[in-house]
Amino acid sequence: MTAPMTAPIGPRMTSPMPPHLTPPTPVPRYQLHHYPASLIETRALVGGRVLTLRPILPQDDALLAMLVRELTPQARRNRFHGAVNLAAAHLHQMSNVDYQRQMAVVVTAQVNGTERLVADARYCVAPDGDSAEFALVVAEGWQRLGVGAWAMTALQQAATNAGLEWLQGDVLRGNLPMLGLMQRCGFVLCPDAEDDGVVKVQRRLGVRGGATPSARLGLRSWLKRAWPGNAFAMAT
Repeated sequence: MTAPMTAPIGPRMTSPMPPHLTPPTPVPRYQLHHYPASLIETRALVGGRVLTLRPILPQDDALLAMLVRELTPQARRNRFHGAVNLAAAHLHQMSNVDYQRQMAVVVTAQVNGTERLVADARYCVAPDGDSAEFALVVAEGWQRLGVGAWAMTALQQAATNAGLEWLQGDVLRGNLPMLGLMQRCGFVLCPDAEDDGVVKVQRRLGVRGGATPSARLGLRSWLKRAWPGNAFAMAT
């Protein structure tokens, strides 16, 4: 798909409003710019299962709701930093991005003949316009298959294409699989100065490099140095 999608999403007045009625509060509308079809990619896993990575679409809200609903409470806490039940309006907002200030890519698979989302990676550009905060979730049955690394690679490519310089995010200190993935993806890990339960992760985009300082150490060794004593035991 190469043509811009310009139709706004949201309610539209189809007839003039009667003069005796107070105009309602304007409803935010999403303007879909050029769909970044260049990010679409397929990959076959061992065993023949085929996955598709693509930018999210507005009609993915129901699939996104299913992905979130099937997360365990701990996985939901890791993703949203709280065991939350997302409202339909929130899911609608997550599936309607403008591909400029917000970007989201999803990984899909056919399960019993039905398309399912198995991963979601996204970022939102910071007010400075140079960096973005990202988030990632992978369905538990699809972890340790390279899906998360694949989604993060695509997200970093999208951010680089958009001219961003940094990707950064917050990871709960007890989320060791995510911290390990961040190391493998070249992110620098740093304890949050204000919350000892959070690790700041950050990567400069467009820079090829070897191991970052945090990646030269094993993850648990790094955590022990960052949180000596009893604090580390809480993360294991």
